[in-house]
Amino acid sequence: MRRSLVILAVLTALGVLAPVRAATRTVVQDRVWFCPGPGTLDYLQLFEHPEQWPHARQLMNVFKFYQQHTQTPAPSIVGPNSYDALVRAGAFKTLTTWGKKIAIEAGSVKTFYCTPDASGMNASIQSSVDSISAVEAAGGTVSYIAMDEPFVSGRDRVCGGPALEPTADRVAVYVAGVTAAKPGVRIGLIEAYPFSSASAIQTIVQMLEARGASPAFLHMDVDWHLAGSAAFRRDMAALKAFAASQHIPFGVIIVGYNGEADALYAVDAYGISELLVDTFSTWDQMPDHLIFQSFVQTSTGLFITPTNLPESRPFTHTAMAADIVRRLRGSQGSSTGTAIIRK
Repeated sequence: MRRSLVILAVLTALGVLAPVRAATRTVVQDRVWFCPGPGTLDYLQLFEHPEQWPHARQLMNVFKFYQQHTQTPAPSIVGPNSYDALVRAGAFKTLTTWGKKIAIEAGSVKTFYCTPDASGMNASIQSSVDSISAVEAAGGTVSYIAMDEPFVSGRDRVCGGPALEPTADRVAVYVAGVTAAKPGVRIGLIEAYPFSSASAIQTIVQMLEARGASPAFLHMDVDWHLAGSAAFRRDMAALKAFAASQHIPFGVIIVGYNGEADALYAVDAYGISELLVDTFSTWDQMPDHLIFQSFVQTSTGLFITPTNLPESRPFTHTAMAADIVRRLRGSQGSSTGTAIIRK
């Protein structure tokens, strides 16, 4: 022990421990999030047939549901994946058994919650509390609420937009209300880029911090076609550095934009993964959270793309998640044959 203390003192004096401490900070909790398309036809099979996605399931730290999955009667967006169906499939309890955390993407500020009095935000808070309670009643534990782009809806005039302050006030009310009822749940922020610029997103976070509602994480919903590759690289790097300075985990949602076929969805999912490789050169430098999430619609308005299973078939959601994590880790192994090279 004495020898260890001497070595420690010498290393500290020489500054050798500085990079060791820096390396320690790169260990990120809850790195990989998975959120299937809400109406995907094989959603329940994720829990009924776990053998169909052993690798992706092992990689996943957080499974995110849409709030509509917890509501009764079931909204049409979830198709066959109603709360009752999820309970019968043991979804919430199974995730707890697997040691996976549960997140719910919920509306905090929406135009229908922007009422002149407190009734709108009270309804917003109660809706999220009810969703958390529904998961708990089914044997699960909610770790995270991901607020679904409150500063997008908040730009509407009925919400006081385009000014940011009224929405920041509403978010602060929401965070306080949900936290009071469910203190164990951490509440984070999803925001759209480039709908909001990098500087606007930084301002948003600072506004929330000033109101005592600092987000538990910052997840970016990126339209990289609209932003452009150069702007993506510049702004994602800047936002990750900013979030780190505020001690907030930073994440990027990996999503496809074409819901007509799994392979077409994959083009953009792999495209954003290549942009991440271009922006962050090592696994340790990658965003703290990687969120594999689908909310794309078919031309007929269904949320069924991409298919989730099995992970052994190219372009399923679980196959893409496993393959993209492998790519972002910088693996030099042989190709799985599923990647689509960005032109």
